[in-house]
Amino acid sequence: MARSTSPLPDPIRERAEALLTELCTISSATGENEGVRRVAARLAREFSRHGLRCEIREVPDNGSTSPVLVASGPRAGRHPLLLLGHLDTVLPACPPSRTGERLVGTGALDMKAGFVMLVAALDLLAQRGERPPLDLLVVAVPDEEAEGRVSEMAARHFSSGARAVLVLEPGERRGSRETLVVGRRGLTEWRLELTGRAAHSGLAFWEGRSALLAAAEWCGQAHRLSRPGRGATVNMARLLAGTHDFVDALPAGARLLGTSSQRNVVPDRAIVEGETRFLSLAQGSRIVARLAQLADRLSQRRGVTATLNIGTTIQPVDPCGAGAELVQRTVELAAARGFELEIEDDRGGVSFPNFLAEPSRIPVVDGLGPVGGGMHTREEFVDLASLARRSLLLADLLSFLCDHLVPTKKGPHRARPRPGGRGKGG
Repeated sequence: MARSTSPLPDPIRERAEALLTELCTISSATGENEGVRRVAARLAREFSRHGLRCEIREVPDNGSTSPVLVASGPRAGRHPLLLLGHLDTVLPACPPSRTGERLVGTGALDMKAGFVMLVAALDLLAQRGERPPLDLLVVAVPDEEAEGRVSEMAARHFSSGARAVLVLEPGERRGSRETLVVGRRGLTEWRLELTGRAAHSGLAFWEGRSALLAAAEWCGQAHRLSRPGRGATVNMARLLAGTHDFVDALPAGARLLGTSSQRNVVPDRAIVEGETRFLSLAQGSRIVARLAQLADRLSQRRGVTATLNIGTTIQPVDPCGAGAELVQRTVELAAARGFELEIEDDRGGVSFPNFLAEPSRIPVVDGLGPVGGGMHTREEFVDLASLARRSLLLADLLSFLCDHLVPTKKGPHRARPRPGGRGKGG
């Protein structure tokens, strides 16, 4: 029998792989709350083995309740070490399978493997004779893959005062390297409403003021504000235009599509909806101001009324913020174990760190979970070798955080030392 090359002891590795397979058989798509509760309950049993007090809280959610798993150490008070993840998946479960070092399963990568990694790290600490940080607080939410109302609320609530936040979402593979995430873009949603002047396109074409033409022109100008690399981006997600009868009376107005009705009218109504994404609040403010300027100039040039309404803004996570030093330490811990981590400082997708109480102040290490591929598809898989490496890394990081300061913009918080700990071990 070939000797295992896993960085985890065989019993811990085998237990982790069996647990991941078990979790992937439980269907826990967003909204399948019974399945989500089963995953939460199964993880609660694992966390309880390591002295964490576990509670599944039922949180009001759109007329019903959704489960949130909270697992806390004995000193998880005002300044906990917060670990965040989600229990839900995009698709309902189908039977998992394994080929070599790939475990294929619904949510295997995103992100049931992240929780399994944590369980394996706790098992490894126990084998070393160490305890996890006494202020450890694990929060697992039920709806991150959908609207995320509970996820956003939980991230903001539990991160208030946290000394650091570790996010168990997966990293990415880049060639021979794997990544950690340190920066995430923020976004601002917007809606442009335009009103022109209707006219008969055959008898009075030049008397009309086309809201559709104005909207198309504005969209082209807005798109040109986007810049590759570290620049902001502007995405036009929807453009609806036509007469008032069509635009303001949807879905009834949709009956006009495919017919000749009202094609002889210069369209007097248009709505454009979209979002802009940015790396800093200052960059976001500048791009929104430019969009408003374009709307004002368009009104004057085209003789239409153009009103830009600003909607939800989600804060970005600064890659040079309070978490930079902790991220560098994590990279060093990985290097000491013989693998190299690459830093992602411009992840476009919104996730937990964007919803923290103070994203610019709290040290964050994001993308700690193992890598794989096929996320949100039936081919989703996790790399089991990465799962083993990341479990070892998380154990080392938790050991480090037991005894070291975590710098923040309001000053350092000290981790309370654990009784009987031996420091980092291997």
